[in-house]
Amino acid sequence: MRRPLVGVVSAAVLLGGLVGCSQETPGRPVVEATSTTDAPATGGSGESGSPSTTSPDSGGGSLASLDPCEMLTDSQKSELGVTGQAEPDETTSAKYCKWRVDANPAVPGGYQLALAVFPELGLDRVNAVGEKTPVPVGSRRAIQSLRAGGGVCAISIEVTATSRVDVQASGGDGKALCPAALDAAKVVEPELP
Repeated sequence: MRRPLVGVVSAAVLLGGLVGCSQETPGRPVVEATSTTDAPATGGSGESGSPSTTSPDSGGGSLASLDPCEMLTDSQKSELGVTGQAEPDETTSAKYCKWRVDANPAVPGGYQLALAVFPELGLDRVNAVGEKTPVPVGSRRAIQSLRAGGGVCAISIEVTATSRVDVQASGGDGKALCPAALDAAKVVEPELP
């Protein structure tokens, strides 16, 4: 009598665990779903206390109305090798847009390019796998990081101390996609407020 009861309980626990772990949404870029109550990231990245070259705006006022799907002109999309249509979406912390890139000779297999606008999350709130490396992007502070287990390279560009725009390249080895993400970030940066 005890064996069937143990089997039923074990099956229920296993099924409950599987249901609890099946909350994936395929095909979305890696956009942090952090709330504004999260503690700022700290560590050896060197970002805290660094001077900002952007305006001392108090938040994402001008970023809140920025549409990431309208940030690239047709000419810029062509320059970056974009071949797909814009796919807009949003999370609680960001609006984003993604495109397929198949015409970039530096990445023969193609990848997905995403622009994510974070009107209320600054560089200090970037979630990364490993280091956050400062990179030059125009006159603004920016950091390069890997996300999603290393499958995404993101260049996060500071707009204000509490807002940013991320340029993400995904589709394989994130580290190998970092040059393409940086090239796209350099195209996007002059368009930022």
